[in-house]
Amino acid sequence: MKLALSPHWLRLIALACALLACLCGCKVQKQDEGANKKVDIETPVGSLHINTQVDPRDTGLAVYPGAVRVAEHEGSKHAANLSIDSSLFGVKAVAIRYRSDDPSDKLLYFYRKQLKAYGEVTECHGSLTFVHGNTVCKSTGTAEETKLVAGTEERHHMVAVKPDGTGSSFLLVYIQARGEKETL
Repeated sequence: MKLALSPHWLRLIALACALLACLCGCKVQKQDEGANKKVDIETPVGSLHINTQVDPRDTGLAVYPGAVRVAEHEGSKHAANLSIDSSLFGVKAVAIRYRSDDPSDKLLYFYRKQLKAYGEVTECHGSLTFVHGNTVCKSTGTAEETKLVAGTEERHHMVAVKPDGTGSSFLLVYIQARGEKETL
């Protein structure tokens, strides 16, 4: 399961990372204590924070009952909390991967109900992008993964569910963007 951001957001995040890393006067702090991995970059024009220790409450969604968090293995990450903050813009993305012994339809039912609290729920079987605050689904017809999305132009909550053996794997995602006068 991959989180698909629109090309606009990907360019914006890449540019912000490059600017923050290249500017003089930056302060970089890295902590690597087993599974606790954290990077903080502070510059005069903004900051970048990445943490692989993620609290599920940061997604705004409850964890499906009985689900277990997917463990890190072979260098792949299964949770991240990223925030980029400057005086011009900000973006925050939180993602955590889980696994359940229950079939996908039970998880989808559970999360459709939860996501209704954030607005109209869009269901997608294919690639998903955010264009001018709207969720755009490009159905592929063969996608096993189902994505549920709800939210506003500034805040999106998403769940991506995929059959996995006799159960399901799923990803909880929260994305928040802000303009010049807002806060994350």
